[in-house]
Amino acid sequence: MNKLTLMFILIIFVVQACKNGNEQVAIKEEIVHVKTTKLQEGIFSFPVLASGVLASKTEIKLSFKTGGIIANVMVDEGQTVKEGQVLAKLNLSEIEAQVRQAKSGFEKAKRDFERAKNLYSDSVATLEQYQNAQTALEVAKSQLLIAEFNLEYSVIKAPSSGKILKRLAQPNEIIGSGHPVFIFSSEKSDWVLRVHLSDRDIVKVNYNDSASISFDAFPQETFKAIITEKATASDPYTGSFELEISVLNPHNNFVNGLIGKAEITPKEKKPCQILPIEAIHDADEDLAYIYVAKGSSFEKRKITICKIRNNSVLIKDGVSKDDLIITDGADYLETGSKIKIVN
Repeated sequence: MNKLTLMFILIIFVVQACKNGNEQVAIKEEIVHVKTTKLQEGIFSFPVLASGVLASKTEIKLSFKTGGIIANVMVDEGQTVKEGQVLAKLNLSEIEAQVRQAKSGFEKAKRDFERAKNLYSDSVATLEQYQNAQTALEVAKSQLLIAEFNLEYSVIKAPSSGKILKRLAQPNEIIGSGHPVFIFSSEKSDWVLRVHLSDRDIVKVNYNDSASISFDAFPQETFKAIITEKATASDPYTGSFELEISVLNPHNNFVNGLIGKAEITPKEKKPCQILPIEAIHDADEDLAYIYVAKGSSFEKRKITICKIRNNSVLIKDGVSKDDLIITDGADYLETGSKIKIVN
């Protein structure tokens, strides 16, 4: 055997040995070491998230009892007022004239009644004349009371100490009876966040459920709250349901119109399945995938997520309690990969 033939045979052995070595490495690389966990179960209350507008619970629209020309408006928006303080007045010329007219009519009816009473006692006037005079007196008295009542409520006074939220009229304007001049908030009133929920969320909450509220205006603070009102019918325009959440520890600088975010914690709790967040892959909104160990192979399975809490995920379905869910090593799995559990 010459040197050339010997060299050729040697090269063939070397190539075959390298090939066998690479195949063994490839086989070893297909086995992925993984860790697994099992499903846990618990009972949880799932928070409901909503946003709304902060407002005073008691907002009063202050107006005049009668219409007329506004003579004076004494306060502006945002001004703090005391109970009984005069806020606005009508021009009283016409209303005071009506009071004088009613008073004169009452005095005349009173004289007529006394005259009829004396004549009836002397049997000069008939019973009918006496009764007519008595009725006329009562009518005149009622007209005087109405005129005096209208005069009293031709001036707007603060019903309690509080703040003027909105001013809706100016002096010299002609205003109708009952048309709002101010929107007033009492300082004794509670602060509430009014939010709107969908039909899926409104059935999850109830009276006295606790909540926490945050505002961009107070970024470092969270305010405790409870639900105090719940709509039993949807808004005809939006189809949503209004919820009123009362703030238990209001800030001294609260003002109407702040936008707040509420996290409501319903009292009702529901059973739910729990997995560590490492087991979740390819999540999209409430859908995700997990890898379940099946001997030396695995199965990719779709699940539905309820909520992510810290380092855990609450899921609705897709897993049984006997499944071995892969956590560590799942990122290296490919189609056809073999696994080895090394818990």
